[in-house]
Amino acid sequence: MPRPALAVTLPQFRPDAAQSVPALEDSYRLGYAGGFVFDHLWPLGQPRRPALEGWTLLAGLAGRLAAVARDAEAGAGQRFRLGTLVTRAGLRPPALVAHMARSVGSAAGAPPIVGIGMGDAGNRPENEAFGVPYHSDPDERAAVLAVAVDALRGPLAGSPGPEVWVGGTSRRARALAGRLGDGWNAWGLYPEELAAGLAEVRRAALDAGREPASVAGTWGGQVLVGEDRAQADAMLERWGADRSPAELARVLTGDPATVAGKLETLGEAGATWCVLSFVGGPADRMRALLAAGYELLPRHPDG
Repeated sequence: MPRPALAVTLPQFRPDAAQSVPALEDSYRLGYAGGFVFDHLWPLGQPRRPALEGWTLLAGLAGRLAAVARDAEAGAGQRFRLGTLVTRAGLRPPALVAHMARSVGSAAGAPPIVGIGMGDAGNRPENEAFGVPYHSDPDERAAVLAVAVDALRGPLAGSPGPEVWVGGTSRRARALAGRLGDGWNAWGLYPEELAAGLAEVRRAALDAGREPASVAGTWGGQVLVGEDRAQADAMLERWGADRSPAELARVLTGDPATVAGKLETLGEAGATWCVLSFVGGPADRMRALLAAGYELLPRHPDG
């Protein structure tokens, strides 16, 4: 089974994009397959922290990616993709999301990967602070997501259109992914959970008259990489001092070879992509360590 493609989340919860563009360039150079942004108007539960709006940031990064890649894509292997993890259906009109996806794809030189989700009660304060209605009924949110995916399949999204990953670990989200998505994205699951969830997604695809294998499994989660196990353990202990044991248990952590092995295990469970959110230390250092441990093929933007 092929190993999963690796992508990273790019710096976003900051007052400006000073770190976002260098992180994109570094990820591209190291051989990662993509860069993703979140769709939160502030970090979850932290309304006083700064945040860059996801799609606006993605558009800026798309222009920079096109410039960096112009002389390097030939022979570079897999094309670098930009995407969202995940766009919240209902935060914007569906036709507008489709139009935004086309614009970003045009700037980047390739359609984006649009991870899209229903949102949940934790998003209500964000919506209300920005004057966006929040639908309490999950069935209503699911219907809004279906309309958004339909728009992303239509002419406003361009041709070729974006790849659509439906995100979420609830039963309703898995059913939607099977019925509507090119892929299912699950955050922070263990390999056995991912495999079981993907089987359910594909049963839903079959029930909808689709080819089950046409729905890919994808994974996103927090990752901490140290030069060796002792350093990784110390970093996790410092970072996790004020975090719950449940959150810490789902962080992929270890030296580069160990983390690479855990990502390969996720691939065996069905993940075709793993989107990594580095925590607990300098992301640039961890990107480089893992790129070496996973034996990514570097790109050379200077030709």
